[in-house]
Amino acid sequence: MSSTRQLRTQIKSLKSLQKILKALEIVSTIKLQKMKKKTEVLRDFLINFLNVLHALEDQINLFDFDEKRWDPQWRRLIVLVSTDKGLCGPITSKLTRHLAIKYAERKNKVDIFVIGKKWLEFFVRDWWNIVGSLQLKDDFSEEELLPLYTYIKKSLAEKKYSKIKVYFNYFKTTMTQIPLRFKIYPLDKESFDAFLQDIDVKLEKIEKINIPALAIEPSKTILMEKLIQEMVKYIVYSAVVQNKTWEHASRMIAMKNAKDNSWEIIKNVNTIYNKVRQGKITQEISEIGNAKAAIEQAQK
Repeated sequence: MSSTRQLRTQIKSLKSLQKILKALEIVSTIKLQKMKKKTEVLRDFLINFLNVLHALEDQINLFDFDEKRWDPQWRRLIVLVSTDKGLCGPITSKLTRHLAIKYAERKNKVDIFVIGKKWLEFFVRDWWNIVGSLQLKDDFSEEELLPLYTYIKKSLAEKKYSKIKVYFNYFKTTMTQIPLRFKIYPLDKESFDAFLQDIDVKLEKIEKINIPALAIEPSKTILMEKLIQEMVKYIVYSAVVQNKTWEHASRMIAMKNAKDNSWEIIKNVNTIYNKVRQGKITQEISEIGNAKAAIEQAQK
């Protein structure tokens, strides 16, 4: 059985750990509130942007803009949004397991661009083809995603990939996060509608605007190309923001649960400490009583 000194040291260490966990919980809560504001702004922008596109759907249709059909056996680009830090739960592992299983037999035809270093080593160790990686701070700016935007833009211009998908964790509520994937190329209405359904976004019923003589400068083709580029940027940036928000929410919950569990551990260790201390006191009283009895017996 542990000595009272060891138990006191253990209780002291647990209380110090509890203070650290509480501090981490507070920091994660503050960061979560900041990121939630960004997600709300991006969600409002998405709804307004899609409502405008819906109103002009007869003149400007981004879906199936690239009429050429590509061989499905051609290369694919996967943009995986992971984390740079731990202590935020195992949800990201669901995405990596999904990729490892789905593309196990054809990973030689898959390129991966990783955001966050958490799973970069996993794909390198498993001999996947990594075409790029980024490590972002908690308070990152959209300019830090420029290398990824540039790579995607260049790939689209060169018709390098048959499909481009983004895998990330969608922040729905503090307690609910959903692993999702979104196909950013080629854009098609069916998968886009399914994505909106997954994230519970409903468009307003706006009447379509029918303007036969609608003038578009410099041309409709260039405008649609620019809109697709902006849509790709928006989806990628939103995916990173959503993933960061999920990361802070998951870390906050993990730290709160660890802090609450530490109370139970401290309570149990205190109980053991009190039992050991009481046992020693009882033993000392017994020894004093025995010694007194022995002295009295010797004096007779």
